[in-house]
Amino acid sequence: MTRSEAFRALLRRPPFVCMGAHDAVTAKLAEQAGAPAIYVSGFAASAIVAGAPDMGLLSQTEMFEHIRRICRVTKVPVFADADTGYGGVLDAQRTMRLWEEAGASVLHLEDQAVPKKCGHFAGKQIVSAEEMQQKLRAMLQARRDPNFFIVARTDSLAVTGLEDAIARLTRYAEVGADGLYCDAMESVEQMKEISRRLRPLGKPLLFNMARSGKSPYLSLNEVHELGFDYALCPIEPMFAMHKAVKTMMERFMAEGCSTDAVADLLTPFDEFNEFVGMSEMVASERRFAG
Repeated sequence: MTRSEAFRALLRRPPFVCMGAHDAVTAKLAEQAGAPAIYVSGFAASAIVAGAPDMGLLSQTEMFEHIRRICRVTKVPVFADADTGYGGVLDAQRTMRLWEEAGASVLHLEDQAVPKKCGHFAGKQIVSAEEMQQKLRAMLQARRDPNFFIVARTDSLAVTGLEDAIARLTRYAEVGADGLYCDAMESVEQMKEISRRLRPLGKPLLFNMARSGKSPYLSLNEVHELGFDYALCPIEPMFAMHKAVKTMMERFMAEGCSTDAVADLLTPFDEFNEFVGMSEMVASERRFAG
C-alpha cells in the first residue's frame, strides 16, 4: 500500500489526527509516538525555515525542500500545507507536482489572496470562488497519483461569514476536491452548522485543533461527534520545542553556563543516537567494510 492509499484508508475508519512535525526530528518522534499521519504546517515552516511569521514569505521551493526532508525520514502519510498554490493556476499545478515529488500524500489549498496570512490572523483577504475553483481544477488535472488527496480550504468565514464559507466549500466540492476544510471556526455552533450543511456532499471534513487559534479546544472524539472526520494538531510540537529549549537556554545562562544545571532537561546522548538510527548505520557500514 502506498502512503496515499494509506491516507485514504484512514479516512474509511475515522477519527484520526495528523500530528504536526516541523523538521525531521519531530517527524520521527510523531511516527514513534504512533501518529497515523503527519502534518507539515506553513506556519511552522515559516518559523523554522525563515524565522518569520506566516505571512506568505516562504517560497514554493523552500516549502518543497522542507516537505521533502520530512518525507524522507517517515513512512506514514504526510499532509503538507500548500498555502494559495504560490500564485496563479500554473503555479498551483507546479505546486501539485512538487508536493508529489517531495513525497506528500495530501495537501490543502486555500482561497486567500496573496500575500496570505495565517488563518487565525486578522486582516485576511480572499480571492473569488471562481479563481479558487480554477486552481483546484488545475491541481486535479496535474496530479499523477489518483490517490493523492486534495483538500479545499476556505478562509472566508472571518471575512464574508458563515453562509459564504459553506457556499464556497460546496462549490469547491463540485469541481472535485477530495476533502473540505473551513479554517478558524469560532464556536461549536458554527461547527455543527458547517457539518450539517456539508456532510451530505460526501466529502471528509477536517478540523484544525490548534490550541493557539480561534477555534474551540476539543478532543478528537468531540470533533468526530460534531461530524468531522479527522483533525490537525499542527503547531503544538513546535510550541513545545520552543518552550523546552527556551527554558534550557535561560537556565544554562543564569546558572553560570554549566551543563550540570540543565542535565535533567536533556535526552541522554546514547538514547538520542539510538533514536536517529546510529546502531543501524554502524551495522550497515560494517557490512560494506569487508
